Amino acid sequence: MDRQVVWGFLGAAGIAEKNWASVQRSGNGILKFVGSRDVAKAQAFIDRCQASAPFEKAPEAVEGYEEILADPEIDAVYIPLPTGLRKDWVIRAAEAGKHVLCEKPCAPKAADLEEMIAACEANQVQFMDGVMFMHNPRLSEIVKVVEEGDELGKLRRIESCFSFFGEDDFADNIRVNSKLEPLGALGDLGWYCVRMSLCCCEGDLPVRVRATLFEEKNGVPVDLRGDLIFSDSRTASFHCSFNTTLEQSCRISGTKGALTLNDFVLPCDNQKAAFTIERQEEVGEGSNFSTRSLNREVELTGEAESQKTLLFRNFGKLVLGGERDSYWPEISLLTQRVMDALLESALGDGGMVELD
Repeated sequence: MDRQVVWGFLGAAGIAEKNWASVQRSGNGILKFVGSRDVAKAQAFIDRCQASAPFEKAPEAVEGYEEILADPEIDAVYIPLPTGLRKDWVIRAAEAGKHVLCEKPCAPKAADLEEMIAACEANQVQFMDGVMFMHNPRLSEIVKVVEEGDELGKLRRIESCFSFFGEDDFADNIRVNSKLEPLGALGDLGWYCVRMSLCCCEGDLPVRVRATLFEEKNGVPVDLRGDLIFSDSRTASFHCSFNTTLEQSCRISGTKGALTLNDFVLPCDNQKAAFTIERQEEVGEGSNFSTRSLNREVELTGEAESQKTLLFRNFGKLVLGGERDSYWPEISLLTQRVMDALLESALGDGGMVELD
């Protein structure tokens, strides 16, 4: 393309390394700046990333983020800063006329995110969160199966889990810093489970939710179960934890069948994104049943078509097309509202919390 999105990264966090490569492979973006409070850290980040996924012209390391926002060539910024710091920089980026791709959880609470989205709307810039699986064509196929109902019947139940085991010294990890990451495992991992449930329920908010907190560190959840009750007899539950091995499973059950996938958050690159539909069918007489499995695959062509690359490519298309898509800030805000209610339940008595 003749025109490319010019990006600036506000931060050099570990997650930004894979997203450097995503910009480089997107085909419609280039990275001009990487900012950090420590310019040496930004330069080390650039040297490391440039060695594996080089841009024709290496990005420039800058101290802080103000220079990036002031540069008229910058179209969009990626903000991987800690959750507790995002609100200020999202608003400042929007006021500088920069489109915003923001890591998740987007904010400590929904009221903060409402201000962030309002700033983006007032300045006519796109807001989107960094949930990569939203851009995997597999999700569209799953939602289609759920909505059509031919194979699953009426949706009744969603069960998901996203977890990984933190090291023994995890108490010092930023993920359990109450000021920087106040949502802990709920925001870091549960965000994906809630988002998957919302997508399968056509974006409906649950009527009420509750959360059981199994363990906390430094005042933030590290092991939690959430329950979401939707209208029309639909329910969803999830487990998110820093205490158990890597798991990213999801099972979507209806009145006729169930859909399962074991990598719903981060499917491996260079593999087909798959899911399985299971149907129980009566065999003969006497209420004997057999299970029939139907495997579905969505073709992805290596890292150039991976969900992390598609995230940046799709965002770039919105920027270059000059038309904002309100779906993205709306689904972020719905997710954040559910987060608020779950956290209220978890830090309270674990009872039901109603959503308007």
